[in-house]
Amino acid sequence: MKQSYLELVRDIQDAIRVRAQEVPKFRDEGNGAIRILAYPCCPEADKWFGGLSTFGEKDDIVDYEHTFAITPGGSRVVTGEWDGVKQKVDCYAYSALKIAHCSLAQDLGYTAVSGLDLRTKYLTEDNGYGPHPGALCFEISKRVDESSDPEPFCGIYVCVSGADSRDDLKCAIAAVYVIVEFFDNEKLYQVKIPNYSAV
Repeated sequence: MKQSYLELVRDIQDAIRVRAQEVPKFRDEGNGAIRILAYPCCPEADKWFGGLSTFGEKDDIVDYEHTFAITPGGSRVVTGEWDGVKQKVDCYAYSALKIAHCSLAQDLGYTAVSGLDLRTKYLTEDNGYGPHPGALCFEISKRVDESSDPEPFCGIYVCVSGADSRDDLKCAIAAVYVIVEFFDNEKLYQVKIPNYSAV
């Protein structure tokens, strides 16, 4: 891999922050969260992320996470009014719930986005799932050479939380071009983009 994983993280962060300036709530208040979570599917990807996982008889796979405020110097906590009551929402925490919902959609064979109807009433915040748009997962595969079949390399979740869920998703989608371009430059990699229009 020519570039470091942290360069990709920074590029995703930058693209989302630029897109967030199109959302009045983010532009005017500057609060909300970006969460980027990567998981390795092989030792090579794990080494690229930082080398904390163990592959072998008993795999011990690490998730690598980075979180940022939606704007430099902003808070990851937003204030709003729901049910007639002014409340605070920790978008750092809620972004994790959206990624959990996205991950479950992925595991169940749906496209890897949060906010889909997964046909069960128990997928709520109380049970650790944020069933609202704003998170998506890119599945990356790699070929050994030009003639070989692609093998799973890693997954990269991108989530935005803090505005209306549709605006969160709009900001998260800014990562598509960044991730595709990054891996296109590496030649043997392939990116599966989730169908974010499904929500």
